[in-house]
Amino acid sequence: MTVTNEFFIWFYYGLSGLGGWALFLMFGMATVIAMIYDSGTRRLSALGWKLGIIFSAGLILPAIVYRFTTDPANPLLSPLAPFAEPVFYLGILGGLLPIVLLIGYFVTFQGMSGCPQGIHGAYETILGQCPDCAAMNRPQQPVIISPPVQDRVPYQQPPSVVAAPPPPSKRKVQAWLVSANGKNYQLCENETIIGRLASNDIYLTGDNTVSRQHAKIIEQNGRFKLYDLGTKGLTRVNGRVVREPVLLEPDDEVRFGDSTTLRFVGASR
Repeated sequence: MTVTNEFFIWFYYGLSGLGGWALFLMFGMATVIAMIYDSGTRRLSALGWKLGIIFSAGLILPAIVYRFTTDPANPLLSPLAPFAEPVFYLGILGGLLPIVLLIGYFVTFQGMSGCPQGIHGAYETILGQCPDCAAMNRPQQPVIISPPVQDRVPYQQPPSVVAAPPPPSKRKVQAWLVSANGKNYQLCENETIIGRLASNDIYLTGDNTVSRQHAKIIEQNGRFKLYDLGTKGLTRVNGRVVREPVLLEPDDEVRFGDSTTLRFVGASR
């Protein structure tokens, strides 16, 4: 009897007749519980990873059905006997594949947390709070409304209205986005808004696929993280579409819309 045949028999009828599949079922259930607990603790959606782990753990179910519909003394009498080998390999995958997916989940979301309000995506835990929520909660500039003009009153010198001071200019940091023709866009401290609006910190022209407010870069302790603002034109870093915040590295190629490509240049630390 080969080692493979011995393992096949152990998988279905080992462990005092219960079947080694029980261990693989425990592995699969443990990964599902670990995934749900960790994602809930860190408020991560990770729906694709959850469905992948739950589905892969469910591959053990045919082996359980096969085991309890067969007589160990006459396994060939089972209606599932022709499928014994495929069911066996599915059961092995049902115990091992969830572990592989769980490792991939931890690597992908290492050091990240989910938005407390569930509105935005994941962000680096080191930032202390969701940067998108922080930007939404900033106080707005007060609006000065002139008093209404009354009819039939003697002319009086209108009171001087002190205009609101212009917003302070943002401080710059030692980091740039550089175009192929050498044009430099220096980044701002804390937050840099990028798009076709002239009021943005970085004003991009000549490409209608760039949105009015296309993306933003958050600076935190000398690190720069790129966020796409839900644009139709998309934002890409090194050819990959930005769906979650991306930490920029020197010489990364950032493309806004279809044809506006800039290179990230950061000061060495």
